[in-house]
Amino acid sequence: MAYFKLITFAGMAPQISPRLLGNDIAQTAQDVNLDSSRLVPITDNSTSTINSNQAPTASSRTTIYKYEEDDGSETWLEWDEDVDVVPGPVAGNTQDRLYWTGEGGSSGFPRMSIDSLITSGSAPYPTTSYRLGIPAPTSSETPSSIITASSVQGNAITFDGSSASIVIVADETITVTADQYTALANGDAIIYGNGGGSDIGGLSNNTTYYVIRGTSPKIKLATTFTNAIAGSAINLTAVGSGSSHVLTPLDDGSQTKYSTSYVYTFVSAYGEEGPPSLASAVFDKVDGQTVQVTLPATSLSGTGRTNTNVTHKRLYRSNTGSNTTAFQFVAEMTLGTTTYNDALDNDELAEVIPSTYWIGPPNEDTSTYPEGPMIGLTAMPNGIFAGFRGKRLCFSDAYMPHAWPVSYRITLEEEIVAIGMAGNGLIVTTKGTPYLVSGTDPRAMQVLRIEAAQACLNKASLVDMGNMVMYAGADGLVAAAGTDVQVITEGVISPQQWRTDYYPTVLKGFRWEGKYVGLYTSGSNYGGFIFDPRGGKNTLALLTQTSSTDAAGGFTDPDDNELYLIIDNTIKKFQGGTTYQTLTWKSKEFVPPKPTSMGFVKVDAEAWPVTVKVYGDGTLYYHATISTSGNAYAVTGSSPSFSATDIPEPVVRLPATVASSFSIQIEAAKVVNEVCIAESIDELRGV
Repeated sequence: MAYFKLITFAGMAPQISPRLLGNDIAQTAQDVNLDSSRLVPITDNSTSTINSNQAPTASSRTTIYKYEEDDGSETWLEWDEDVDVVPGPVAGNTQDRLYWTGEGGSSGFPRMSIDSLITSGSAPYPTTSYRLGIPAPTSSETPSSIITASSVQGNAITFDGSSASIVIVADETITVTADQYTALANGDAIIYGNGGGSDIGGLSNNTTYYVIRGTSPKIKLATTFTNAIAGSAINLTAVGSGSSHVLTPLDDGSQTKYSTSYVYTFVSAYGEEGPPSLASAVFDKVDGQTVQVTLPATSLSGTGRTNTNVTHKRLYRSNTGSNTTAFQFVAEMTLGTTTYNDALDNDELAEVIPSTYWIGPPNEDTSTYPEGPMIGLTAMPNGIFAGFRGKRLCFSDAYMPHAWPVSYRITLEEEIVAIGMAGNGLIVTTKGTPYLVSGTDPRAMQVLRIEAAQACLNKASLVDMGNMVMYAGADGLVAAAGTDVQVITEGVISPQQWRTDYYPTVLKGFRWEGKYVGLYTSGSNYGGFIFDPRGGKNTLALLTQTSSTDAAGGFTDPDDNELYLIIDNTIKKFQGGTTYQTLTWKSKEFVPPKPTSMGFVKVDAEAWPVTVKVYGDGTLYYHATISTSGNAYAVTGSSPSFSATDIPEPVVRLPATVASSFSIQIEAAKVVNEVCIAESIDELRGV
């Protein structure tokens, strides 16, 4: 006598021969939840209740993100592209800053925004965003400076401006005394005054010029310090009138001369500062002088300089100490300000410029970044952001998500596909081997090439599972944690089955209640699966996907680990409904000691109807549905075909069929507790 009884039900392992499966391991487990070891159908997806059941505003959406504000409001953000979103790491942030990459594709750029802009106006959200990173002033926007006043003026040089022998127009010179000539140096700032007469042709009364020393005792004047150093003199066109013209040096020669230069930076409305401009020409300055600095930029335009929300400039001045020279803060002014009068002494300068190397992340400027803008934005410990493009891995400064110094960038051997955090390490998957990147300082990240030939086949498949990342490899679903990289589907799905049946090159991965949900669409092929990386018998179950239930994208809510999917232009909560779907579960092939004719099947279920299929030697020979009406049972057969027959209990008689192996398949939108197949009714009732 032979019987087989199933009181526990587990997941499937398609790699293993049906005859060699464990007693409760399935050949097929589809649309079923096996956590309780019973057959429990998955439920339908429910419409999201976030933000008044907001649906995507266009059918092209592929990314959604639940945005939460301090006031408790929640809003769905939506994009057409594969977008990676990270909340801001800025301490004390009351603006709920958000950062993302991927919008705009190859012509886009990394972005940021704040609460009042993200959800302003009507959907689609985010409504307004700005470029991540603040550009530097261009070379044409380099500052210039001129000394305009001084409280330490030197001795005035008085001369007859009407004398053609003193003001020699032919060679643009003014003759002074030998001692006065000796006291002057190239580039010295000096104020010209006409002494009440008329100006010398080419000069203007009460204007600062710069000295060019000619042949003693003759000097020339230049309009700027740079011109003076270059020897480019003003063209004098005529003598003036009056004998009391004066040249007043703006330095009495008794103080320390500081080699001085200026730079300035752009600053956004949110206090984000960019790298400095090129430095102005170096000149000697002493305390007590006032310098007028010209900062020409009043707006930003051009590739890589749009959408910046720059509202201010910060001016810095060089200051030489005992060992180094640093640019220190002078003042902040609005973007439209073009000149600033700096009257600070050197010991009054403030903090050293912090943003010398704070360039933005790779953007759409193909002349600088031919591979395109940075993607894959990921948050790391200590307020560090990471992203990538091509073979280049990029890191932001700690708690400065707008600052991405070039020295923090690492070039790997293989092209990067996707990145994700696993514990305290960043797993970098490539078209070759994965890498582990770890560290708490973006200036000193440690990179370890993991000797595991497990390439990532597509970015959308990579999922941060908390203590590991999982992604689609060529041989199966790969799990990576630290330096431990393994094909986690090994022994469950063969590499050939994986590549043929699970479409890893187009697989979209999501996290749901600690499990990996994989969904795919390839032409007319739709499908999916749930894989539990925690192991056990319930590792793998399939999901039904159709053209109408195909998910274009999704989001895992970190608040409750629930998964939300974009389905048919609606945001659905995965298995958030209450209506059971129809499960399919097919047992292993049970092999009796000798060929046998099984006579009966018994089903124990929480509710009805339940469909039972029995296979002998792999061929379906019985297909019937057990249903109820009140307290009575009825069975209707499809194979063999028969009309409804009343039965006193959920036990059905099987056709006489001798076989060497048997399998049982259950299909139901109800919970099934137990299934048993036996040769005789007495044997069935005795087990």
